Amino acid sequence: MGMPAHTTGILERLGELPSLPAVYRRVRDALDDPDGSLESVARLIEADPSMTARVLRIANSSLYALPGKVDTVLRALTIIGATETRQLVLATAVISVFRDLPLGAVSMRSFWEHSIACGIAARAMARNQRLDDPERYYLAGLLHDIGRLPLFILEPHAMSRALQAHRERQGHLWEFERQLFGLTHAELGAELLKRWEIPIIYRNAAALHHGLATEESWPLEAAVVHSADLIVNSLRIGTSGTRWVPIMDDAAWRQTGLGIQDLPDIVDVTASTARDVTSAFLEI
Repeated sequence: MGMPAHTTGILERLGELPSLPAVYRRVRDALDDPDGSLESVARLIEADPSMTARVLRIANSSLYALPGKVDTVLRALTIIGATETRQLVLATAVISVFRDLPLGAVSMRSFWEHSIACGIAARAMARNQRLDDPERYYLAGLLHDIGRLPLFILEPHAMSRALQAHRERQGHLWEFERQLFGLTHAELGAELLKRWEIPIIYRNAAALHHGLATEESWPLEAAVVHSADLIVNSLRIGTSGTRWVPIMDDAAWRQTGLGIQDLPDIVDVTASTARDVTSAFLEI
């Protein structure tokens, strides 16, 4: 069975969105090069003044809490390492694509404040459970609602109707998205990330953060992002359009390995750093 016409229509219109900055692809390729070095990566970043300024602001923010002031790109990359460099540049590139585009019903700053806070909460949860590569969870959290941006930008009037229905009927916003477009922002986000050649773990986290279509167990990244999203929505830190806090999926929460006693620390870290990190990403 083919997709509904309105589904294929919104997918075809993804090509109207800006592409990721070329500097991201150059940095990614340099990091994948076995003969590459952080020095060469730093030079690539420094060739882009906007990227340079943003990387330094973020490196000096509470996201990393590095010792002392970091005043060169190479020093920042040396401290955080190659893996986190890739994730930092990707996060910076994605935000730069959408930073100045109008959303209408939701402010871009509020959207990114929610997304960044979700990333911070996801990373705090991963650190609490001593999971490998906590920064992976940060990036998964930051990207989880990326599919809502094409809907706001390409279909502003339809999304205004979806938001109104969501607020009046207290149903899930993603349910109204499916009624209007034949797919949700979660599915659209996964497709956008695929077109950008973003690793599959982030695509899966975006696709599944509102739940599974079957009784299969939650992928860990999706379970962490689902839980982080609900925590951030309950804290009212920014918004991607959701007004009503959904109910936590018990299976997802169990998959994270966290207990209720772990929540205060996660909430504290998220609430105390989200605004500073959002400013580091946006105010350049």
